[in-house]
Amino acid sequence: MDDAPSLAVPGSSIARQVIWLAAPVLVEQSLLYLVGLSDTLLTGRYLSQEHLAAVTVSSYLFWFLGNILTIVSVGGTALVARMIGQGQRTAAARICQQSITIALVVGTATFAIGWMTAPAIVRALNLRGAAAIHATLFLKIVLTITPLLACTTVGIACLRGAGDTRTGMWVMILVNLINVALSWSLLQGIGPFPTLGFAGIALGTAIGEGVGGLVVLGLLIRGRSGMTLDWRGMIPVWHETRRILRISVPAAGESMTNVLSQLWFLSLINLLGATATAAHGVAIRCEAIAFLTITAFAVAASTLTGQYLGAGRPDLASQAARTSWWLGVVVLSGLGVLIYGLAGPMFFVFTGGRQPEVAALGVPVLRVVAFAMPALATINVLNGALRGAGDTRWPWVIVVLGYLVVRIPLTYLLTTPEASGGLGWGLYGAWIAMLADLCLRAALVAARFLHGGWRLARV
Repeated sequence: MDDAPSLAVPGSSIARQVIWLAAPVLVEQSLLYLVGLSDTLLTGRYLSQEHLAAVTVSSYLFWFLGNILTIVSVGGTALVARMIGQGQRTAAARICQQSITIALVVGTATFAIGWMTAPAIVRALNLRGAAAIHATLFLKIVLTITPLLACTTVGIACLRGAGDTRTGMWVMILVNLINVALSWSLLQGIGPFPTLGFAGIALGTAIGEGVGGLVVLGLLIRGRSGMTLDWRGMIPVWHETRRILRISVPAAGESMTNVLSQLWFLSLINLLGATATAAHGVAIRCEAIAFLTITAFAVAASTLTGQYLGAGRPDLASQAARTSWWLGVVVLSGLGVLIYGLAGPMFFVFTGGRQPEVAALGVPVLRVVAFAMPALATINVLNGALRGAGDTRWPWVIVVLGYLVVRIPLTYLLTTPEASGGLGWGLYGAWIAMLADLCLRAALVAARFLHGGWRLARV
């Protein structure tokens, strides 16, 4: 068995520990980003606006699938990290096994429900015509691998709790290679592959993610970083399942609130037409560079906070979270400057200059979000620290306030035409509402972290 030492060692440099954990996650997230990037690039360069709008909606729904899995992954990370900090490796491995069992149940249920309701979900997002047909097809193809996607997400989450952030990186390298190669080949019929068009992009994505899930299961069966998988440990044990869910359910509530509100937000943008939806999708894909970057620091904050609390060192847990926070703010602020200055060229890369009307709408909104980078860093890193501590209820409250008090009402006001009582700012107004929401949530999550109540969270 490959045992990884705990990183919660008081004599070590906190900054070095943060960077050691964050660097592989940054590579992993970059490769995950490339999966969606490849889909958007292929669609933007070879297919129509309707296909690009469909990819935008499908990307949101795929993100929704991933967030459903926080029902398991957050609790798995927090409990494994806490037990590793306490030196209880056997107990940590049991939590990993129970987490995989729950993941398979949740993944299978999501596949069954999603497959039956896919057309209704797309219609509820105000997508119509050819774009709706394409989005439904994409969603159904990707849904087929949801149980394996659940294993990937939860298995990697447990390994992160044990301090192993490198396995996820290697898995995503494989997933990305398969996805890019198959999506390009199946879209255009390269070599021995048939020409499947838009369906080929979805199929390449599904096969890549499915292989990733099988690899994670194989590694856990062999034993990885102290985490193991065998059928005896996967038999449900109520008190362990309850501990996982006690942490994960509020985190899942937060994630589901976030995703459902994002889908509501997207449905309002879809009312502005296919061009606005396409521009929004490309801008989101550009902005996602910031999300993948800050996720690396959030994972470091979560792992170290949990391990240090398990070791009985709340002072070092706080120091690790603060270090991750300021590093994240510095990095994302620099990225914001680049996004603002390179917004035009970034849109050109995605569309190849073929869709100037999409760029005309999208470049200004991408520059708006450049000002939100410090807030985005604060939200993600400090939420990661709170999750690592098992304090998952306050982040849920904060996300509800951000969306329902600020983003959604303000989006209605700013996007509704003047003739109907709004300001008629269109897509630009929607992104102004997003900026206001992020700033409010950053202030609230910082207040919760500085209050310090998370140190006493019960896991």
